[in-house]
Amino acid sequence: MSRFRQLLKPALSLLIVVCVVWFFGKAFRANWADVQAHEFQLSVPYLIAAALVTLAAMLLATYAWYRSINALSTSQVDFRQSIAAANVSGLTKYIPGKVWSYALQMYWLDGLGIGKALIVYVGLLNLAISMGVSVMFGLICLLFGQVAFPAQALFGALLGLLSFDALAIGFNRALLHALVSLINRVFKRTLSAFDVTKSLLLELHLIHLLAAAASGLAAYLFCFAIGYRIDFERSLVVVGSSTLGDVAGFLAIIVPGGIGVREGLMYKMLGGQGSGSLALVLPVASRLLNMFVEIALGAVALRLLRTLNARKPGTTA
Repeated sequence: MSRFRQLLKPALSLLIVVCVVWFFGKAFRANWADVQAHEFQLSVPYLIAAALVTLAAMLLATYAWYRSINALSTSQVDFRQSIAAANVSGLTKYIPGKVWSYALQMYWLDGLGIGKALIVYVGLLNLAISMGVSVMFGLICLLFGQVAFPAQALFGALLGLLSFDALAIGFNRALLHALVSLINRVFKRTLSAFDVTKSLLLELHLIHLLAAAASGLAAYLFCFAIGYRIDFERSLVVVGSSTLGDVAGFLAIIVPGGIGVREGLMYKMLGGQGSGSLALVLPVASRLLNMFVEIALGAVALRLLRTLNARKPGTTA
């Protein structure tokens, strides 16, 4: 049975990726005439702008991690160390499972006096806020864009998320202590709860909102980089589909980097087969751009890893 479980996740991951490749291959064949008809005039300025805005979105997420780890820990890290810890470990998104980044952060930050429980908590806190804000931002874009989804359903989902988020901020201490108490009883652990101020939560919301907006803007700029000229309402759908696609890709735990899941959802929200070549080309091409920026930032982070073994900020040799 244990052998079966070890093989199950890789097999499911491979099956999903194969199904997605088959799906997009079939879609490309059905729409090949539209793809050929499109003039792919690569615009280098727009391409560079899209890459830089993508980089800005990733650095904003890093800054949120940096602000929260320093606010909740007596030991401090500087921003260069945050780039190293958050972005090298972030490359593990292409390995099935979502725990590798936390394991690497625990290993690299151990010498700085930052506890393992805090690292996991900060990661989960920023993940929850990032996904919640991204979904709400994406839903707002779709509400005002040309999308086939019912407006009432989109508005209901948005209102529900906003209400839940407001309650989570207002009663965060009570909710957190209740959750930690439940985890300790069920798993027989002695985890401690971290008190997060409302001001920090609001600050993290703002940072992740800016990151989501930057990520969506990058997708919009990338349309122009590959020769698509879209109007304002269409651009909102591009931004919303890209933002929601990123969230869906992360939630697909068994699929490395959410490959295929993000692209499939974007294809659907962009109108599918009836929307021309944009719905096919943009999800795949923007994935390549995101991977390029992630790898470039990860390479820089590798160079900065040596700072994790340096003295803590504020100390002297």
